Amino acid sequence: MTGRALAGVALGVVLACGGCVRYPGVTDAGGTMMRPDRGRVVVQGERAAVYFDLKSTGKFGDVITAVHTPVARQARLVDARGAPLERVEVPGAAVMKFTATGPHVVLSELTRPLLLGDTIIVTLVLEKIGGLGVIATVE
Repeated sequence: MTGRALAGVALGVVLACGGCVRYPGVTDAGGTMMRPDRGRVVVQGERAAVYFDLKSTGKFGDVITAVHTPVARQARLVDARGAPLERVEVPGAAVMKFTATGPHVVLSELTRPLLLGDTIIVTLVLEKIGGLGVIATVE
């Protein structure tokens, strides 16, 4: 076989195998992928409650350990009764709803009045992915 024929065979093998390549996605690789959605703020006197959905599309979950926002001196994760939570586990490949009847964020010592239609950002601090901003509108 000549060098030119051998090169042609090698090129044919490379082209045939090129169509067989499969690249893994986030769920295949087992990464953590979260996206906040439907953020809203409900003002309750001198406090405010933040509700949102947290969509996890990765194979593995994560843990929320803290929360921060520039519009309040104090931001806390709380349960449905208002008791503080040290951490909230978010499962992988699921939608976790932060509502008044479940875990949610409470803002106190507001640094400015929150007016109807205002948009704020609340940053969730997660163990694996770090800071994640939740965009929420005051209702």
